[in-house]
Amino acid sequence: MKQIVNYFPKTDTDNSVTITTTTADTTFKTDNLKSIKPSKVWKSTDITETIVKYDFGVDVTYNAMFLNRFNFAKFYVETSTDDSTWTLVEEVSNLTTDEISDENYMHRFVDITGTYRYIRVRIPAQTPLFEPTYFKIGNMLVGDAITIWNPRSGFSVTQIPKLAMLEFKSGHISVEKIGKTRRSFSGSFDKLKKEEFDKIIKTYHPFVIYQEFDNDKTSCYLVRVTKEFVKDYYQANTLNMSFSFEEIV
Repeated sequence: MKQIVNYFPKTDTDNSVTITTTTADTTFKTDNLKSIKPSKVWKSTDITETIVKYDFGVDVTYNAMFLNRFNFAKFYVETSTDDSTWTLVEEVSNLTTDEISDENYMHRFVDITGTYRYIRVRIPAQTPLFEPTYFKIGNMLVGDAITIWNPRSGFSVTQIPKLAMLEFKSGHISVEKIGKTRRSFSGSFDKLKKEEFDKIIKTYHPFVIYQEFDNDKTSCYLVRVTKEFVKDYYQANTLNMSFSFEEIV
């Protein structure tokens, strides 16, 4: 599992990166991308080809980008050292609403290699999956991804989830569309210690489960957030925690 660290922009007043967009709504403006709150989105004024570009001012080697709460089915992530010649990092296409049931849970983690000064998301003309008169992005964070946890012997995780968190009344699940055949994997963590739980939760905190501590700070709640903000609680010094992964291949 990976965690993105030293990311930019950090705050609403972060000037370490200059952000430009082809168009921007007067209320949901370009500077909204500096906010960590994903509800404070940037919106375009139309659905023609649109570019969201970050300029770091100097060459950088950040190896990851996290794109959150967007509403378009196709886009390109590209880098450049001169704002003229662009290198394709990742092309995403054919996202459909059968995988994405709620706009609030649309996420993409992109691995980046090489040196660049500029990075951009290029959105070709299209009809968005949600709110079809404009494009929008809640967060576009660029930084370094580090591996914070690996499964013990006997367990395996194929990859960090690339796409959305689908929300159901029973919880959440991460999916990525690759084809049309589904494969499901499941298992459990036996006697998971608080320290190990902390490492895992740092990756998934915003999206799946989060922690609350008791007074002595030695045990934690495993909290599964469900629809309408209902929570399931379990408290112990060690946790037996099930997990599942679903691939579309």
